[in-house]
Amino acid sequence: MRPFLKRLCATAMFAAAILIPVTTSAVAGDVPLGPCPNGSTLGFRAYLPDCRSYELVSPSYKEGFTAAADGVSEEGTQVLGESFGSFSGTEDTGALGQSYKFMRTSTGWASTPLDAPYSEFSLYAVQTISPDFQSSLWSAHTPDQPLLEGIYRGPPEGALKLVGPGEPPNAGGEVLEFQGASDDLSHVLYTDRSPGGGEVNHLWPGDTTAGGRLPSLYEYEGLGNSEPRLVGITNIGMPASVPTAHLISDCGTYLGSFPEGNTYNAVSASGATVFFTASASSVCHAFGPSVNEIYARLGASRTVSISEPSTIACTECQTTNRMDAQFRGASLSGSTVLFTTEQPLLPDAIGVGPYLYRYDFEAAEGKRVTLVSAGDGTAGRVLGVVRVSEDGSHVYFVSQARLTGANKEGEAPIDGAPNLYVWTTKCAGPASGCEEIGSEHMAFVTTLSSADESDWTLQESHPAQATPGGRYLVFQSVANLTPDQNGRQEAGQVFEYDSQTETLVRVSQGQGGFNENGHSARYRATIPIQGYERDPHIQRSTHLAVSADGSRVFFSSEDALTPQALEGVNNIYEYHDGRVGLISDGHDVALTTGSPAVELIGTDGSGQDVFFTTTDQLVPQDTDTLADIYDARINGGFVPSPTLAQCAADSCQGPTSGLPLPPATAPAIGEAPPGPDVVGAKQKPAAPKRKTVRGKKKSRHRTRAHAQPKHRHGKKTVRHR
Repeated sequence: MRPFLKRLCATAMFAAAILIPVTTSAVAGDVPLGPCPNGSTLGFRAYLPDCRSYELVSPSYKEGFTAAADGVSEEGTQVLGESFGSFSGTEDTGALGQSYKFMRTSTGWASTPLDAPYSEFSLYAVQTISPDFQSSLWSAHTPDQPLLEGIYRGPPEGALKLVGPGEPPNAGGEVLEFQGASDDLSHVLYTDRSPGGGEVNHLWPGDTTAGGRLPSLYEYEGLGNSEPRLVGITNIGMPASVPTAHLISDCGTYLGSFPEGNTYNAVSASGATVFFTASASSVCHAFGPSVNEIYARLGASRTVSISEPSTIACTECQTTNRMDAQFRGASLSGSTVLFTTEQPLLPDAIGVGPYLYRYDFEAAEGKRVTLVSAGDGTAGRVLGVVRVSEDGSHVYFVSQARLTGANKEGEAPIDGAPNLYVWTTKCAGPASGCEEIGSEHMAFVTTLSSADESDWTLQESHPAQATPGGRYLVFQSVANLTPDQNGRQEAGQVFEYDSQTETLVRVSQGQGGFNENGHSARYRATIPIQGYERDPHIQRSTHLAVSADGSRVFFSSEDALTPQALEGVNNIYEYHDGRVGLISDGHDVALTTGSPAVELIGTDGSGQDVFFTTTDQLVPQDTDTLADIYDARINGGFVPSPTLAQCAADSCQGPTSGLPLPPATAPAIGEAPPGPDVVGAKQKPAAPKRKTVRGKKKSRHRTRAHAQPKHRHGKKTVRHR
């Protein structure tokens, strides 16, 4: 698994907050008509929208440590978590951390450690888990071969089977660094660990990649392999071994793009298609293409040139004057791929580059390359791609050129400014914004600010998300994009664009116009970042900010957008049907490792479940002030049993005091959540002393923050001890 971005430190800092008066009056229209069916559950709060109720996902007993989330299953009923604490039957983790699976049951959330018996694996690490949580990938050492690492796959709670060795013979340590995988983990991609780490790489015997810090891309398929196979090769058919493979470049092979690490759907859902960049020979002065080129390896048996297409794929493409190409994303099926280059491949590529192209495997021969950024009299100056929809039908990108006319608001793109456009294909008719079924269509969305550069950088960790079909785009901007913002200075707002109606709305607004309707020059609204460079296959179901149908958007802000929320305190909000509702309780002033304890993990595709962390005790089972994972679920919550045990949903959490828990304290309809009694810093109890045991490899934890993640090629596999 990638480095876990966690707040799992043994101690935490807490900051004072300036409290503002909290009104107890409910805003008209926010209280559901009629009683909620889950009104008697422990976590029900009248201020929560959509009859939501709080559910404690992480267990109440965590040995004095916090819990953080690393993944959310596609249907929202399972969460992959991490904690320094030992609970639910796992061995003592000491200070090195343990992975857990949290699963929703009819009576509560249960936790299961992703643990391996010492009799089978003396050292191990969980690398990743499939989006449906049915398969997991591990690196481990066996007692009979303690110095040899292997890659294993199996159910999260079942027997693990060997995928293949994790290091070549005589390497003297772990080598393979996880890069990506198919949805079922039957295809897994690796590079050697060294690039970016300052060490000499350890290549498989027969791999001709130049030494030093240049990576080589490997793939495992299935189980029981004796060695991985090379990906960036010219062989037709599967080579018998690494020495029989012929690399396209001896100067390094990268999954997705080089050097930015964009891997957005670089491995298709089935694993049959892998997009990679072969580095130019100028990088190491060895064998390789003259420029950085993008390829696709299909079925591990055929390689297709994408950025320098053959005449069979593109009869009009000019490939004589070659220039570097950058992978910009692909469809989930692997049928289409986007890339940018300064090279005028097609006759319509006029003006100044870069140009944005699309390669479609399903198009007719000779017509597989399309110039996406083609405009009226110009076609280039593309700054970047904001998002490609999972089905490949919508491409949101930014260009400094005036490619179209005005939008439906009468605003026209500005020459030289970062103009946001949407390109669509496979049109369903006029309702989708285009006239002929099957035609292509481009529309101008809005002009962004140069300060919004993170929306379109080469690295795919963007504060922007599209729905699977691409109709809706949710993104951040500091620019004044809606009429009510004119003349205002904004710290940053969240917006949603509907490509079917070609309308743009500001999502981060005040409830019923509350608190200047959310306008703020101080507090910025944000959405979670899906870091496809870190663990791409599970990212699309994790850190989601928008439901699949675009009807619900979730975001964070320190601006008080409802009467129940404190100003200057980070809170989670939901935008639905033009209204904003509070998801967190509005009063958690705690900080962990310098960042707010309240953090939006994301929603599931339906929008029914929305996960976040908080130190506040939102249900009676939560008996500490450490950070926990909560789910605010539509019609959710659990009815209290006659004898509510302190270890509900976990059978192995250690002894309890035997004292009964206080009754549920849900406020009445229209009542605000209870706030702190005093103004000042919230104190967190000291964590217990860390213990050390044998068993798991050392973890490398770093703070989860809203900053950009570290470069992918410098990451380390999580190590448990």
